[in-house]
Amino acid sequence: MPNFRLTIKAYLKKVGRPAVLIRSDGGEEHFFAVIEQTWKRNKTNFENKSSKLGQVYNEYCVVICPYDVDLTQTGKGDIFEIENERYIICRSERIYSLGQVQFYRGILKKVREADENVFC
Repeated sequence: MPNFRLTIKAYLKKVGRPAVLIRSDGGEEHFFAVIEQTWKRNKTNFENKSSKLGQVYNEYCVVICPYDVDLTQTGKGDIFEIENERYIICRSERIYSLGQVQFYRGILKKVREADENVFC
């Protein structure tokens, strides 16, 4: 039976972009990932809103990472960085097939310069 997780990882290296998972304890993981901005039927949830503190931005993305980068083990202080853009991991899940983790999928929220304490 073929090992799809290695095939997926090879394709992520070909079509993905270099990414870094920066852990709050100072560790870093370098890998290739695919990222795409998300949209839902109710686009008003993703439009910028004004508040007394300034503009509120809701920019979410879906990311696919290889099987050896466990997104489910990230903490609140961990940052996902791809092409000089920083993101906070809001949700993540393991994708299983054939009894093994094939890849990880997550929802990321883009961090703006003014965002110090961002909560998902």
